[in-house]
Amino acid sequence: MSLDDVLGQLNPKLRKRISMASDAPEVQYQATPSEGLNSALGGGFVYGRQVLVWGSKSSAKSSFCLQMVGLAQQEGKVCAWIDAEMSYDEEWAKRLGVDSSQLIYSSARTINDMVDIGTELMAAGVDMIVVDSITSLLPAVYFEKGTNTLRDLDQTKQIGAEARDMGNAVKMLNYANNRVKPTLLVLISQARTSINTTYSNQIPTGGQATKFYSSTVVKLFSSEFDKAAIEGEITVGDKLIKQKIARKVRWELQFSKTSAGWQGGEYDFYFRGDEVGVDNVGETVDLAVQHGVIKRAGAWYTIPGRESTVQGHAAVVKLMKENETIRKKVLDELR
Repeated sequence: MSLDDVLGQLNPKLRKRISMASDAPEVQYQATPSEGLNSALGGGFVYGRQVLVWGSKSSAKSSFCLQMVGLAQQEGKVCAWIDAEMSYDEEWAKRLGVDSSQLIYSSARTINDMVDIGTELMAAGVDMIVVDSITSLLPAVYFEKGTNTLRDLDQTKQIGAEARDMGNAVKMLNYANNRVKPTLLVLISQARTSINTTYSNQIPTGGQATKFYSSTVVKLFSSEFDKAAIEGEITVGDKLIKQKIARKVRWELQFSKTSAGWQGGEYDFYFRGDEVGVDNVGETVDLAVQHGVIKRAGAWYTIPGRESTVQGHAAVVKLMKENETIRKKVLDELR
């Protein structure tokens, strides 16, 4: 039996609801600040999907997403920030490339708030929504029925209430996502310890549904030990002072429906100095060496578009930051 024969026997109402897979909407990617993660993802996070970004304290999850919002705004995307932690800092966001005057902002204290705001924004055609973070959202059990009045603490101890409400929330947001004008929904979550009978491990807050309904799950980790911090010199007045200016952040692509999962890498995240955020130039150099775009022999590097070699990793990073033509050539070959 041919395809036309099968389609001809379908109920006319059903026939209107189906199409060929070749007619499916083209996949649109949103680049992240990390070149390594973009490479692993095949271009970035996919619009129309839910993404879970979770990890340890001080791994700069919010700043990573703010920097991504800045990149999206440069492409003309309309973005929204749902602030459950009441921690949005306009000055810090500006340093990460965000135009706050063009960013839709809303606070949310409950899971219900997130769903109400999120579904309205999706219906309005917002390109990207970031929720910072689902860990801070309260489930309905914390409130007197039908009100915003908090209950006494001893009346809120219902097992699984938060996971149940969050599970329903992500289902509703997934259903509300407009396939004609798809929205990228990014949920930020903190790591919490799950203690079993034989061992303990870290899991994201929000229950299993947040992982099940996420097309991509990325974990960010950074050590809080002082010895793990990167030191550098910053200008204070007319003096150069040595201070901690950055940390190494390890990323793990734990799951992805649009690319191969279980990939990892790391980048330097600068929180002090002239330039803050993900150092994607340093990460680009490491990737270019790994894939043979930049040739390395000991401490000497051969860079595309440059006849003489360069000594030392730091010198290569400095050269690429100062020379946009060389940086673009390396990136084009790498991608």
